Amino acid sequence: MAAGWMVSVGIVKDGKVRYVTYAVAMADQAEAVKASLAASAGDATIVNSELREADLKGLGLKAGELVPIYDDRNDPLMSRTWRPVGPRDTN
Repeated sequence: MAAGWMVSVGIVKDGKVRYVTYAVAMADQAEAVKASLAASAGDATIVNSELREADLKGLGLKAGELVPIYDDRNDPLMSRTWRPVGPRDTN
């Protein structure tokens, strides 16, 4: 069973189409879609793939949270704090 989902949301505004892809920490696919639509005021969604618990942990998500991982206007992941990962015994 999935721990979460990647959901792409299509947004039509001022006659232009854009999209945002979210990582959603909700096991229920329908709830992940609803949360993505609510967060973006989008018009249509596509569920891209399942996310495992490890995927969600890597993004720092807890159950019920979502985070944009792609936005065609900016790069939300690159704007987040980045800490290089070293060997486990040095982190």
